[in-house]
Amino acid sequence: MVTIRDVAADAGVARSTVSYVLSGKKKLPDATRERVLASVSKLGYRPDPAARALALRRTNILGFLASIDPASRESDIEVFMRFVRAGMYEANMRGFDLLIMGKGEDELRGDVLADALVVMDIRDNDPRIPVLQAIGLPTVLVGHPGRPSAFSAVDLDFEEAGRVAVDHLVALGHRGIALLGSNAPAAETEMGFAVRFRRGFVQRCAHHEIEGAIVPFAVGDDAAERWLDAARDALPGASAIVAHTPGELEPIAAALRARGVRIPEDCSLITVAPEVVMRASALPLTVIDLPGDEMVRRATGLVADELAGTARPGVVELLPAVLSELGSTGPHTPGVSASAFRSTSAQA
Repeated sequence: MVTIRDVAADAGVARSTVSYVLSGKKKLPDATRERVLASVSKLGYRPDPAARALALRRTNILGFLASIDPASRESDIEVFMRFVRAGMYEANMRGFDLLIMGKGEDELRGDVLADALVVMDIRDNDPRIPVLQAIGLPTVLVGHPGRPSAFSAVDLDFEEAGRVAVDHLVALGHRGIALLGSNAPAAETEMGFAVRFRRGFVQRCAHHEIEGAIVPFAVGDDAAERWLDAARDALPGASAIVAHTPGELEPIAAALRARGVRIPEDCSLITVAPEVVMRASALPLTVIDLPGDEMVRRATGLVADELAGTARPGVVELLPAVLSELGSTGPHTPGVSASAFRSTSAQA
């Protein structure tokens, strides 16, 4: 195997001179440069990528840090892969490779083989933030942590999304709305987007002086049926359901239909998801678009700009909430429309 020592000996120069020619880090006489390149070509020398990365202290790799759950639903995996693809395209255009990393805060304390990081799945008060700050790599978050940080972040304005959902339903006559809450309400585990969506939902319900109930979704057998019963007990007059993710709303829609509840005639549904995915779904729901492709693309571009020195950290970009009516919301007349959450026994 030809080494840099062989090239240096053939060209009659020092090994450091060969390194300077190959890296372009130092201006050398044209004659010296041409002699080194001629030796490289003659001997067939190929720099070792790992060794070169160590020497230059650059890997040309952007780390894509995300939660990886083998038990994820196929629909969630499809959305995740759309995000990864957007990041790969942008990274490639900037001259980087994208490395998917499933590290938690403990694993992050070791070596990170990347020049910079794009971090997904941001929790409220995310425990990874102080670890990432200690690592010191340029980092951009896809999502917004509850506490201020030195990192740039790109996210949908989920607080606005909560308000938009309520405004849309109020305009249709709804006066009681149930929010399908997170099944991990503890501040240290709940996703940041869920916290902000709930805040917007609560604020807007109060603004319109309507009833709004937050009903947590507990996983397990008959989870949808149990959630509907809990929602009926919490808010008997509810005529609409809002969710910040579509996964749990789909079985709830099936449970509603099993109870003889018509969508949207008796109950309206709104969720947050990539609109393009929801339009192709077997159950299209009125949706506030989650432009994940654009969020990841912007985050990848931002972190590449930070590496290049053309962008400063600490920038927060919140994308506007845009609702598209896909047929699962409709008008409601209080006192006339049927109860949305009537039980199976009531139907018998």
